[in-house]
Amino acid sequence: MSTKERSPVILRSSYDQLRKKWMVRFFFTNVFYLILLGTLGLWAIQSGKANGLFSLQRDNFSEYKTKENIYSILRSHGVSLSQGIDIAEVTIRQSNNLDLPISLILAVMKKESVFTPYALSSQNAMGLMQVHPITWEEYVAKLKLKVSTHAAFDPVTNIIVATHVLKDLFDYYKRTSRSEADLWNSVLSAYYAGKNSFSQTGITDLHLKYIADIRRFKGEYDEIFSN
Repeated sequence: MSTKERSPVILRSSYDQLRKKWMVRFFFTNVFYLILLGTLGLWAIQSGKANGLFSLQRDNFSEYKTKENIYSILRSHGVSLSQGIDIAEVTIRQSNNLDLPISLILAVMKKESVFTPYALSSQNAMGLMQVHPITWEEYVAKLKLKVSTHAAFDPVTNIIVATHVLKDLFDYYKRTSRSEADLWNSVLSAYYAGKNSFSQTGITDLHLKYIADIRRFKGEYDEIFSN
C-alpha cells in the first residue's frame, strides 16, 4: 500500500511502533553508557590512568543526551525520526563550529517555521529557518555549496546557511553594540528584516515582538537542556 493510500490510523500506528523501538534503543544505550561510565570511574579511581578515556565517554554521552533533547522538541512538532536525527546532528555541529547556542538556533527555527522544512513565506523566505532567496544565493556562493535554490528546503543545508547568516550578523554588530542584550537585539532584528532594512528603520515594535518570542523560546529550550 502506498503512503498516499495509508489511513491516518495505520500511519499513526507505524509511527508509534517506530518511536517505541527508538525509545527502547535509547533506554538501553543510556544503561550501557551508565555502566561504562561507572566502570571507567572505578578504574580511574584505582589506577589514575583513565582520565582521558573517561572524559571522552562522558562527552559522547552528553552529546547523545543533547540529541535526544533536541529530538524530543522536534518530535512534539511532528518531525519524523530520520529527519529529526539529521536536524539534531547538524544543529549540534553548527553550534560547536560557530559558537552559537543550540537553544537559540532552535528558537529561530520555531519562530520562523514552527519546525516546518518546506515552509515558504509571503516574502518567499524558504525552509526551516526561512532564508530569503537573495540571502540564499549570496551564502551558497560564499560557502561554496554546489546546490540549487531547492536545497533551501533540505533541513541540513538550510541550517548550515542560516547559522552562517546569524554568525556573520553577530560578528558585524559585535563591533558597535554596547552590551550583550543590544548585540542580540540587533542580530535578531537584522535576521528578521534584513540588515539593510534594519539599518534604515532601527528597532520597531515588530522587531521587539520577534526578539521577545525568540528569547522566550530560547529560555524554554535552555530549561530543557539544563534538566
